[in-house]
Formats: sequence, C-alpha cells, structure tokens
Amino acid sequence: MPDCWSRDFPLFEARPLGRVSSKIGGTAAGGGRVFSGVWGMSIQLAGLCFTTASGLPFSHDRWLVALSYAVAAFASYSALDMAERMHRTDGAARMMWQGCAAAALGGGIWAMHFIGMLALTIDTPIAYDPVKTLLSLVTSVAFVAVGFRIIQRRRSPATIAAAGVIVGLGVAAMHYLGMAAMVLPARIAYEPALWSLSVAIAAAAAAAGLWLATRIHRLLERTLAALVMAVAVCGMHYTGMAALVVQVDPTLMAADGNLGDGVSSGPLAAVVAVAAFGLLLLALVSAMADRKVSAASAREAAALRIANLELEAARLQLEANQREIIRRLCSAGEFRDNETGQHVARMAQISHQLALAAGCTANYAAQLLEAAPLHDIGKIGVPDQVLLKAGRLEPEEWVIMRRHASIGQRLLAGSGLPLLDLAAEIAGTHHEKWDGTGYPAGLRGTEIPLSGRIVAIADVFDALLSARPYKEPWPLEKVVGFMREQAGLHFDPDLVTVFLDRLDVMVAIRGRFVDVEHTPPLLAEAGAAE
Repeated sequence: MPDCWSRDFPLFEARPLGRVSSKIGGTAAGGGRVFSGVWGMSIQLAGLCFTTASGLPFSHDRWLVALSYAVAAFASYSALDMAERMHRTDGAARMMWQGCAAAALGGGIWAMHFIGMLALTIDTPIAYDPVKTLLSLVTSVAFVAVGFRIIQRRRSPATIAAAGVIVGLGVAAMHYLGMAAMVLPARIAYEPALWSLSVAIAAAAAAAGLWLATRIHRLLERTLAALVMAVAVCGMHYTGMAALVVQVDPTLMAADGNLGDGVSSGPLAAVVAVAAFGLLLLALVSAMADRKVSAASAREAAALRIANLELEAARLQLEANQREIIRRLCSAGEFRDNETGQHVARMAQISHQLALAAGCTANYAAQLLEAAPLHDIGKIGVPDQVLLKAGRLEPEEWVIMRRHASIGQRLLAGSGLPLLDLAAEIAGTHHEKWDGTGYPAGLRGTEIPLSGRIVAIADVFDALLSARPYKEPWPLEKVVGFMREQAGLHFDPDLVTVFLDRLDVMVAIRGRFVDVEHTPPLLAEAGAAE
C-alpha cells in the first residue's frame, strides 16, 4: 500500500473525492507530518496515518464475521487444551506443546483476523500482499510463543500482566501489519481513539488468555474460557476495523484496472477458513490423543503402584510369617533345652551388632538378627539323655551332639523363604572353624559363609560368659584372651578384631538380657489355656 502522504494527495476532506478547501502543512512531534482540513486533523507516526476525519462507509459480511468468531473460539480452545499438556510435561515434550499452543493461538488469531479482513465490504476492490500477509502470521505466532515462554518460567500476576502486554502488542502489530497488506486504490488511516482502544483490548485479551492458560483444566471451564477469549480477540479486531478510515485514490489503480501483485480475496476466505479449521482440528485431535495416552499411562502407573503395594504387603506378610515360624521353632527348641536362659536373644543381638560393625548392609544385619536364634534348632533331634545330661559329654555322646548342626540345616533348608534359608545356613555352619577343624563339613576360611562366622563368635562369646550345668561363667578378661588366641584358628581373625573393637557394645547387650528362670512362651500359653 503506498504512503498515505505521497503525491501530496488531499487525504482528508468532507467529500470522498472532492476538492480540499484548505490545507496547511507542518511537522508533528517525533518527526510526523500534520495536515489539517476543514473537517479534521491528520497525523502520520511510525508509518501509520491517524485522522479525525471520515472516509468511505463500509460494512462486514455477517457470515464471515461469525466464521471469524468460530475460528477464534476453536483456536482458543485448542491453545488452552495444549497449554494444559504443556504444564503437565517437562523437557522436550513441554517445548513441543508450548510450540503447538503458540501455533494454535497465534495462527488462530491470525486466521480470525484474515477472515475478518475478508468480511470487509467496501466500495473499492481489495487484494492482499502475500509477503506482508505471511509476515503478519509469523508475527502473531512468534509473540504468542514469547508469552507462553515467559509464563512457563514464572506464573505470578505481574509476570502474566507483562507477558500479556508483550503478546498484546504483538497481536496488534499482526493486525495492523495485516491491514498494511491490503492492496486497494485508496489511502488508509485510523481514528486515534478507536485505534488506541484496539491496542488496549489486545493487551487485555492476551493477559486474560495467558492467565486462563495457567488456571483452566476442566472441559466446561475450557469451553467457556475459549468463548470469552474469542469475544476479546474479535473485539480487538473489529474495534481496529472501526478505527479504519479509507479515502479512494483512483490514481493508484493500474492502467489495466488491476491491483498490481496483490492476491484477490475471492475464494481466499474459504481456503483460509478450511486450512485454519483443519490445522486446529489436527492440533486438537493430537492433544486429545496425547491426553488419552497419558491417561492410559496414568492408569497403568496407578495399577502398577497398587500392584507394588500389594506385593509389598505380601512381602511384609511373608516376613511376618517367617518371624512367627522362627519364634515357634525357637519355642520348640526351648521345650527340649530350657537351660540357656537369654542366650539366644543375646547371641542374636551380638550377631546383629557385629554384622553392622563389619560393614554389612542394614538389611543383611536385620535378617541375621531374625535368623540367628535358630542356630541350635537341630538340638530337637538330639536324644534327651545326651541333650540334657549334666556334666561333660563322653566322646560317643559328642558324636551324637554334633549331629544337631546337620539336623538343623536339613530342618530349615529348602523352604525358599529368605529368613529360613539364612537360618539353615547358620545352623549348618556356625560350628565350622577357620582352620577347617570344625563340623559338620570341615569347611575352612572363607568357605564358611559369613553368617556362620559371625554367629560362631557371638555364640562362643556369650556361652563362655554364661553359667552352664557343666561349667562356671568365665571372667571377661579370660574370654577376651581366648578370643584373641582363637583368631585364625576357631574364628575369622578380621571379625575378631572388629568384635573386640566393639567389646563395650557387646558387653552392654549382656546387661540388657539378663538370665532369669522362665517358661518357653508357647508352653506358657498352653498352661494358661488349661
């Protein structure tokens, strides 16, 4: 479109094509040019012409106006839908949805604007500059993308307001760049008050749209918000159109009656509308498909969480069952041999502390605490005359007594339950010795499982400090000396070093579990029932 001040054309006067009654030229603040006529004053600033005069009357095709509103509403809904996807994702997915939302809203606003332009009915032919038209589209999408980027980082009211101003100015720039794309044999200017109002509406509509993009999540809310946003967007456009002042200049028409390189509006409205609806529909379907996939993934994740919770509950129940089995087996052992007092409890606690001090995991140490009490469960298979004999055992009786390690291992092994499998390992190896002279398998050094080596130290330490029918308790100094002597013979030397470094802790455990005369728990329950 040519400059409205070129050729000294009398743009503003009372009659569309009449003679100007008077014209006085001057310079406006900021370098603009001011012309005044009998019916008003005109000024040119930043490439835009403003006037208080009137121009050609014009109207709008109501069907195209309705179509422009529908496009704006559809674009707003699609953008809000994709903005929700943007806020629910991160990384590359968030950037993708941010771009889609910007393209939907920016492209939709542009499509609405262009259809609104095509709805213009005025007594002069109109075509459109394709370069400026395309540039207006890029401007709209780019400014909306900047706005989404700003609110993505921070969503405070001040940030949303600032982003709204930026996007609003971009939308206004898109609108008036699109107006500049019109090719017609006339000069164009704008009524200042309505022009200013259109820019203000653009900023307010943009701020409202960005605020809604961070708040709206439900379908009904999104639909109502899209309708309101469409009213605001259309309000900006048609307020800007109301500010339009057109004065025909026949000298701008080419000799052949054409409008130069401009593209005729003709079927352009239908093409733009179909393309806009198609692209927005594609974007909306993509968002809906993604939402369904995300919902399915969320359901699967929820089902997986429930399954994991059920599995964890089953695991906890299994551990509880194993502990109950161990408790009952310990009580069964106490039915046969009730002379060791709190030895089992002390030995388990000492084993637990030694495992932690040796660098074992807390989980392994906890399992050792649960499984160690069954170290001598095999004694239930030893005859009473041997098991309960007061005094020292004869050699042939020792042969029988030693069988309890193998009996205990066979009794506990093969269950497939972690605690009972560990208890079987302890029962079968805690009498093995570092130098290979132990029983039942004569294992040597690290051939002996760690659990057996730990329990061997805890078992012997507590047994030597305790009274037995066949011996008096040893003093602590003698026990410590014996432990040092047997390091590398009976015991793992590294574990003995760790044990003696924590000797105060081990001795304190004995103070917490003092031997008293007691009845095995299950036997006490049976007696109470009777």
